[in-house]
Amino acid sequence: MDFSANHIGFVLASYAISVLMIGGLIIQVLRRDRKLRAEATRLEAQRKAQHP
Repeated sequence: MDFSANHIGFVLASYAISVLMIGGLIIQVLRRDRKLRAEATRLEAQRKAQHP
C-alpha cells in the first residue's frame, strides 16, 4: 500500500469502518446465539416437565 497517495485517508477510513462493521456483526450473532440457546434450553425443560 502506498502511504504517500492522496487518498490514503479514505482507504484507511474504509478499512476501519469495515473492521467495525464486521466486529459488530460478529457480536450480534454471538448474542443472538446465546439468547436462542437459552430459550431452547428453557423450552426443553418445560417440555420435559409437561411430559414426564
